Amino acid sequence: MKFVKQQPWLIFIGLLVCSFASSANIKISDATVRLLPPTVPNTAAYFKIQNTSNKDVVLVSASTDIAEKAELHAHVMENGMMSMQQQEQIKIPAGETVAFKPGGLHVMIFGLKKPLSENQRVLITLVSEDQKTIQVAAKAVMPGKEKSHSHH
Repeated sequence: MKFVKQQPWLIFIGLLVCSFASSANIKISDATVRLLPPTVPNTAAYFKIQNTSNKDVVLVSASTDIAEKAELHAHVMENGMMSMQQQEQIKIPAGETVAFKPGGLHVMIFGLKKPLSENQRVLITLVSEDQKTIQVAAKAVMPGKEKSHSHH
């Protein structure tokens, strides 16, 4: 009888461990948000995302509380012209690292609610196709400072 009463706790702990383990397979590094003049309402976030699992992770959306909306974007060459396009999904292959960087993949942030300040921490939430969330804590930096140096 005692085991039956403890069983809900075991199930809860099991789910908690599985949830933590899956998010532990994604590592974010070098996360920055481009700091632009206060009159510019949009900006972009850059980071490296490493998938240490043996299963691909597919990102399907992004959000942040500092702006009206955030979207997954990429710079794409079309008809000899470079343009920015929203991405419906971005695959992070198993065992690989994908760089979100200027001129490539990035999180576009639209309609800032107030200007950012240098070194401000910005929380961005990425959502995978299986509805798991990945938190990105980025630092607001001046353009050109996005290329962070990894510390080992």
